[in-house]
Amino acid sequence: MKAYILKIDSPISEEYAQACSLSCDQVGLDWTYVDGFQNMSGHVALGKAGIPTFKSAPYQFIERPTAQQKAMCATAGHFKIWKMIAEGKDESAVVLEHDALMLQPITIKIPDNQIVVLGYKLEDTSKYDHKAAGTPKETIPLLGHEGAHAYAITKNTAQILLNEVVQRGVRSAIDNDYFIKKQRITQVPLSIMSPTPAIGWLRKSTIWAGSAARNYKFIPSFQRFYK
Repeated sequence: MKAYILKIDSPISEEYAQACSLSCDQVGLDWTYVDGFQNMSGHVALGKAGIPTFKSAPYQFIERPTAQQKAMCATAGHFKIWKMIAEGKDESAVVLEHDALMLQPITIKIPDNQIVVLGYKLEDTSKYDHKAAGTPKETIPLLGHEGAHAYAITKNTAQILLNEVVQRGVRSAIDNDYFIKKQRITQVPLSIMSPTPAIGWLRKSTIWAGSAARNYKFIPSFQRFYK
């Protein structure tokens, strides 16, 4: 299994990604950086990610992209990683945005046809005692999760997700279309590892004016070790 760490060319993203990769080293998870997209429209980024229906848009540099354009560039970065997973040799893989941190090794098999989220978003990483919580033992079904900062999918699931994109297009950013409750349009169900092996460490956002600190209700194994 390998982790794909999505980052962009900015000092903040580089700093976050270094911390993310170090956390992967600490739990024995192989990783690689994936360069995301920036300073362009979402349509152009989706084409560059290899989504066939978006390849017709000519590239134009955008000096001051909007938050929505940045969000769609981030979405295209996830699609780029899905393509790498679908075409790669590993049966499953971890997708990490630059501000994610791995806390425990993944000790259970990733099921097919599921997006398995790995943890919640925290501004204070010391609030979750991951050492006492331990390594993952199971996956629990979810109706929604606040964000795409850390999740795992199989090679087959990556291809299912890519097929969906080609068939139905893109409605919104990845958080909305794949994770947020009552907004998801994918047919691939969500689940969460329990205990959770990762977190999103909220600091200054490279997309939004402020970090989105909201989480849905914690699962019991997380709440028990959350101070």
